[in-house]
Amino acid sequence: MFKKLLILAWVTVVGLSISCKGPEGDVGPQGEKGETGATGATGPAGADGGSGAFVFTNGADTTDAGGSFYSGFSGLTAADAEVLKNAAVLVYIKAQDVYWPIPGLVGFPNSRFSNFTFVHYIDGTNFFIDILSTDWSENQETPPVRIAQDIKVIVIPAEFLGRKNAEINYKSYDETMASLGLTDKDVKQYKNIR
Repeated sequence: MFKKLLILAWVTVVGLSISCKGPEGDVGPQGEKGETGATGATGPAGADGGSGAFVFTNGADTTDAGGSFYSGFSGLTAADAEVLKNAAVLVYIKAQDVYWPIPGLVGFPNSRFSNFTFVHYIDGTNFFIDILSTDWSENQETPPVRIAQDIKVIVIPAEFLGRKNAEINYKSYDETMASLGLTDKDVKQYKNIR
């Protein structure tokens, strides 16, 4: 028992002596400058700076002899083409002062409606979008002429899909633009390449 009390007393004395704090001394003189150390590890990514999306237009358009619209631009670099290969492409046709999402129904003046779908592809340094009428049949002599006030195309790079973009109402041009942080000032105007 005496050994246990002696060990307990010794531990207590050591603990008290270690925890005692005396007055701090003066700061010593600065040492010589050392060599530059190795570069540290890369820090975590910063806050999201935007969606990376862009929007363009070719302006107003009229359907061709086959009842279709066309959009796109030229001058793609290899890096642009790589981004476009995997990007989400959204197309909106403006008629009666409303942007209609494609594929889907578009209302034109005089209660005339047409269904459209689209395909997009890269050919060399050109990015093409063919907006095709799906309700015109070969049984008709000619397709109806439709006039679009504007055709807007929004491109969202694949790396930005699935983030907070899952909540976006892509059927609404205005909501899509706002959600992606885009404004009318961001719209690029291209000459139609067809």
